[in-house]
Amino acid sequence: ARRYVGTIEDPPLSNRGPRVSYWLGEAGVEPGLPWCAAYVWQVGRQALGARWPCPRTASVAAIARWAEPVTDRWDTAPLAGDLFVLWNDGLGRYAHVGFVASVEPGGGAYRTVEGNTNPGGGRDGWGVFERLRAGSPGTRFVRWTSALVPT
Repeated sequence: ARRYVGTIEDPPLSNRGPRVSYWLGEAGVEPGLPWCAAYVWQVGRQALGARWPCPRTASVAAIARWAEPVTDRWDTAPLAGDLFVLWNDGLGRYAHVGFVASVEPGGGAYRTVEGNTNPGGGRDGWGVFERLRAGSPGTRFVRWTSALVPT
């Protein structure tokens, strides 16, 4: 995920650019749409190929629907490697996703690598950034690695 830190939209705030448009296309949608979930899908696919268990999507809500019903995949506390999904009250759904890079001592904050954000942490920004996020009641963590363990 860190490989793409510094990638920015071209032009800014367009949800477009060579990499952004590629990620959206690989997720099966046209350029110009929000792309945080497409970035997550593409990074996972590049790292694990067909073993990447998350759905091929540009939709944060689809990732949440995939994870939420499975108890060992859906958590309120972060672990390094998890995905985080942020609840948006205005939209009434999970509306931003990224990777948990590490958890700060005490567990109240976590470092992330995320796409379609900005230095202030917006959910529809213009690049891939590393951020420090504080926990919030609506945030959930997707332990996608549980899907790799045979049952």
